[in-house]
Amino acid sequence: MDVLYYAHPMCTYGTIAEQFELQSIRSQFQRARIVNPARYEGHPEKLRDTVGFCLRLVEKSDVVVFSRLMGKVTAGVGKEVNHAIRLGRPVFELVGGRLKKRRSTTKYISRAATIRLYRRWRRRL
Repeated sequence: MDVLYYAHPMCTYGTIAEQFELQSIRSQFQRARIVNPARYEGHPEKLRDTVGFCLRLVEKSDVVVFSRLMGKVTAGVGKEVNHAIRLGRPVFELVGGRLKKRRSTTKYISRAATIRLYRRWRRRL
């Protein structure tokens, strides 16, 4: 059984969007154990070093699936994806419920731009 890391924007944690994406992932990776960083909210190590903690989860995973927010790869997701690619892990982007294999590193927006995007996304809800 593969361990799959689900890289997605923090503002989608606990939302219907996250549920939809998890359903899509489960339908295509039926035997995988999904590591969802949202489940580690409040974890002492994650509170101390969010990105480092998530990168260590990526290192323990066999495959990474990621999603964008409003067409953008957010800062944390971009770091996780690029780390996985550098480690030689298979990486897939979830696009409209389908998986698209990614072979090269991806460009992503800055942390400040990510925060602004989160605010825009929340206003749309």
